[in-house]
Amino acid sequence: MKHLTIMAYCLTGLFALTACESDRDENPTIKQPTTFQLNISSSEVYDLEANSTIQWGCVAPDYGYSAPLTYSIQINKDDNWTEAEGDTPASYKTLETTYTSTTFDVKTEELNRSLILLNEWYDEATFPSTAEVYVRVQSTLSTTDAYKCYSETMKVNVKPYYTKVSTEPAKLYLVGNHQDWATDGTAPVIIASDEAGTTFSGYAQLNTEFKFMTTTSWNDPNYGGANGTLEQGGGNIAVPKPGFYQVDVNLSKMTYKLQACTWGVVGDATPGGWDSDIQLTYNEESKALEAKATLSGGEIKFRQDGAWSISLGGSLDALVLNGGNIAVNAGTYTIRLYLSDGAYHAELIPEE
Repeated sequence: MKHLTIMAYCLTGLFALTACESDRDENPTIKQPTTFQLNISSSEVYDLEANSTIQWGCVAPDYGYSAPLTYSIQINKDDNWTEAEGDTPASYKTLETTYTSTTFDVKTEELNRSLILLNEWYDEATFPSTAEVYVRVQSTLSTTDAYKCYSETMKVNVKPYYTKVSTEPAKLYLVGNHQDWATDGTAPVIIASDEAGTTFSGYAQLNTEFKFMTTTSWNDPNYGGANGTLEQGGGNIAVPKPGFYQVDVNLSKMTYKLQACTWGVVGDATPGGWDSDIQLTYNEESKALEAKATLSGGEIKFRQDGAWSISLGGSLDALVLNGGNIAVNAGTYTIRLYLSDGAYHAELIPEE
């Protein structure tokens, strides 16, 4: 009987230990690391034109368990890393490609472009033959995009090469049966939100099918596909139903997303105040979202889907995401909101 009792206690302890181990595996305690080491040569001169990729790496930071991590490479002119504030941009550039292992095959074209933009090396006559660049890597937990940690900073020597880099953001034309497949530059456009020109977001009134064009010529790259997946030269993209859409594209992942949406005007200058929107409808002739309304003296903003997650403010001729309230005078206006020509702007046309 004693043997059975001892055996029962041992089994209970074994089960408890197993349960504890399982809890630790499934619910790990996350530790915030302070920094981590880079594996990059400080003596080598990396020739960016002679190689399509260069290999850098790091030692994984310690998060207290074997965490899936995402790494981003950042470059700077010096070791003074400052974030964007107001109209002042960050002091550094983040390369577009991210990595999930500690070995990075860095695209030299991407690095070279970022160096040119960072240093404003736009004049071929004064373009440097070699340069120093400060490099660090940011890690985050892949599952939450949180718990940021920055590596040590290393000064790296590179040999850049001159190429013309446009400071204007890239754009995609949405050409389809909503505008009779015209390639005269009048199609709706969505604008790149990154310097590499791979992620795009914008709005368009669509009919039943369209494609993305990089220029106004079918000889240049164009994209089509189905079910949210793009392929170069792919078939026409089917639209769920005619209407106004938020359009998002990622050319790195070759994906697209169409989300039907509405826009309205809200504010203490409107009849509904800050609680009820004046709904805007698309006018094919003006190529704008439009409404006729009587406003009192006060302030307005534009917002999507009657919510504050996406709103536009600032000034009528240069609307910005989550910008400030816009002051208006009392009167009856035709309100027009332009979201499809590459620059968000609006106008209030007084009734004569």
